[in-house]
Amino acid sequence: PLLHPPEKEYHHVAMKTIYENPHLFHVSTPINIDRFASALAIHPNRAFVASVVRTLKIGLWPWADTNPSSDFPETWDNAWAKIPSTEESQFIAAQCIEEVDKGQHSPAFGPHLLPGMYSTPNIAVPKPHSDDLRLVANQSAGEYCQNNMVDKSQTKGARLDSL
Repeated sequence: PLLHPPEKEYHHVAMKTIYENPHLFHVSTPINIDRFASALAIHPNRAFVASVVRTLKIGLWPWADTNPSSDFPETWDNAWAKIPSTEESQFIAAQCIEEVDKGQHSPAFGPHLLPGMYSTPNIAVPKPHSDDLRLVANQSAGEYCQNNMVDKSQTKGARLDSL
């Protein structure tokens, strides 16, 4: 089965923020979850199927520890990450609007992060063999990045992008 977060993660300040602001934390998938579960009703590995269905409904962040050390702040803003060009800035702004319209990004909610939130710098990188750009969320940027909340010993050899 897919891993569930440890019990302590459900008591982190971020969980209170999630419960109090469900409009900011919509879990979206193109999969019809009920039909998916029904199609796998006789699958021999029931525990695995149940874990996948649960993940499709509530999301997943495997091997995460939202408090990996005492020096990690409760909330962290990566606003220091500057966008190098006007073209990239305009692309990122337009792309973020498009992502909000598609329900993939949360709408703006104010000038300050809520308790337990960490901002992720968005960057624009060239697409291969093209002058076009693509939007990338850099979860490795900065000292207190989200990727530093993942135990590297648990993920060695795993390709997290392919889960």
